[in-house]
Amino acid sequence: MQERLHLNHHPGTNPPDFSTRIIDKIDESIILESSYFYPRGGGQPGDIGTLSEGNVSVDVGEVFAKDVIHHPVSNIEMFEVDSIIQCSIDSEYRNQLAHMHTTQHIVSAMADELWGASTVGNQLGTKESRIDLLFEDKTQFNMDQIQDTVNEILRKEIPVFTHNWTADEIMNDDRVRNRSFVGKILERLPEDITTMRVVDIQGIDICPCAGTHVANISELSEIEIVRIKQKGSGKIRLYTQLKNDNE
Repeated sequence: MQERLHLNHHPGTNPPDFSTRIIDKIDESIILESSYFYPRGGGQPGDIGTLSEGNVSVDVGEVFAKDVIHHPVSNIEMFEVDSIIQCSIDSEYRNQLAHMHTTQHIVSAMADELWGASTVGNQLGTKESRIDLLFEDKTQFNMDQIQDTVNEILRKEIPVFTHNWTADEIMNDDRVRNRSFVGKILERLPEDITTMRVVDIQGIDICPCAGTHVANISELSEIEIVRIKQKGSGKIRLYTQLKNDNE
């Protein structure tokens, strides 16, 4: 069984180099016995990096998961099953996405706090991300208000933790937002998964999430909402950037 090391590695910045064994090759992807690579999901792109054996090194395309994590390479014939290889994740790329992901949690939490708006979609990028909000009354939305509220939080030192909780622990904690939506996700989990990883931005937000995050929000730049888009009845899409990361 493949070990998904990224789930137990927090903070999710500066991922370590590691060595592991190739257990399979599927189509154009290497399957590793264990992996720190984050697979695409939850609005966060998958990691990229390199796999090396001896003097041979190849680039890994965006990592994704089906039943197992796939590490796409262009010349798969260069590697053999049971070989021990060295793995390196692109730290700059990972760190930018971890910064964006933690910031997205804070934006979503404040949209709920200010107007009861739910986050119904998001897509993270290294330079720009989008967040889709659903309102009962979207005339309440004020771009300057949420930007200022989020940036006030980002100027503080607030730790970010991860926990492994059961579905009951998640659904019975009043601090978990949008529990009706979270409940639908939990219902789709396979029976053999008994706990979920929960990201806890202390005093700000608690949310089930397998993505990568910073250790403390003091590491983050302030945000700028660069534009918004109306997305039909009750929905607004925000496009956000991190100020220092784009200078």
